[in-house]
Amino acid sequence: MGHAKNAKAKHTIDVSSDRISSLPQDIKAKILSNLNTDMAVRASVLSSAWRNVWTTTPDIFLCDCKFCSCNDGPASDSSKAFSVSARSKFVTLVDMALSLHKGPLDTFTIHGTHSSYHDAFARWMYMLSTKGPGVITIKLTSGPQYKIPSSLFSMSHLHFLYLKNCSISLPKKFEGFKSLKVLKLKVFSSTDSDISNLISSCPLLDEVHLVYFEGINRLTIQAQALQLLKIEGNFEDLCVEAPNLVIMYLRLDNGEGYQSVPVQGERKNYLRQTFGSLTCIERLNIGGSFLTYLSKGCMLAKVPGVFDHLEVFCIERCLWRWTEVVAACSLFQNAPLLSELDIWSYPRPEAFTRKGIWDQDETELQAPKLDHLILITLNDFMGLDCEVSLLGLLLSWAPALEEMKINVAEGTTDKRVFKATKKLLALPRASTKAKIILT
Repeated sequence: MGHAKNAKAKHTIDVSSDRISSLPQDIKAKILSNLNTDMAVRASVLSSAWRNVWTTTPDIFLCDCKFCSCNDGPASDSSKAFSVSARSKFVTLVDMALSLHKGPLDTFTIHGTHSSYHDAFARWMYMLSTKGPGVITIKLTSGPQYKIPSSLFSMSHLHFLYLKNCSISLPKKFEGFKSLKVLKLKVFSSTDSDISNLISSCPLLDEVHLVYFEGINRLTIQAQALQLLKIEGNFEDLCVEAPNLVIMYLRLDNGEGYQSVPVQGERKNYLRQTFGSLTCIERLNIGGSFLTYLSKGCMLAKVPGVFDHLEVFCIERCLWRWTEVVAACSLFQNAPLLSELDIWSYPRPEAFTRKGIWDQDETELQAPKLDHLILITLNDFMGLDCEVSLLGLLLSWAPALEEMKINVAEGTTDKRVFKATKKLLALPRASTKAKIILT
């Protein structure tokens, strides 16, 4: 009887296998598209019915980590092993995937972190350009930046492009990506004119990320359809012409270089012009030392425009300088519908030893009308007098405030928190509904 059961089970498995193998080619390709390309190629040895299915999958995903034996010995040994053996296998896989792929290609993704592929990169991009994918993600992070060849700029069907660790120089005959909607560039180098021309030559762009870049001093963003803009890095000036922009994230990392030098000349005018044109902005995030940058002369006067739609304002790095408070207030005064304010505390060491509350004498402030502000969140609260002082101002300015959330920073002593809380609870509030919650 046992033999009969085993025979029946084997027959059932064989029938199931035949059913899967007899599926239409496009369905089998869809099944393999859920695997990375290395695994999809290996699946071709299952049977003759699967032999060339991987060449018609709509997506190619390649990662050299699949070839890394980092757990098989000391780091130095595994690195040598990868550079000699695994690198060769990975290059062969990429060559084979690009040369043998037959069907239409929707997505191409390549991740490389364990070796340099500069000798093969131009060849890969040329082969890729003949496939016409709509989505490209290239993250080759080992070694110097990869110079993007002209063949990539000829891919007219692109609607998503993500490049990391690259150098961008536009070819003279670049006609733009007419279908591109999302552009993400991270750890890259270029020039003011090339980045400006790249963005302005993509009429459908609605999302742009520029993160950690070199060679760019004045960023010029001209994009009529743009709705989300993220800029994170070092720059001297910013000019944005994006009338439909809804979300903007700005982070200036080279803070110290700009903290001691006031913004002057044309640079000041461009930045004020940018902020004055953000009439459709709904969410504004300011990070790094950008608030300090704004406070150095360019935001002390009234902003030439009103943020009619701004509802959420986030300050991701507040250094607790009085000029920053003044700069923030100039933004508050022009945001009549602001409903949420999110602040991340990042005090400098001197903030703990000041004799006064602020780093300089307080100038007179024109109280902004925060009639719609209902939620204030302060993160990494350390119980400093300047933190309490700003919260006190906000409590007095927000007649509709419902909740003030204060998230205490890790390591802050109970004594300091208790002392600051006592001061907070004694502050007058413009709103009778305002609750102060400490966590």
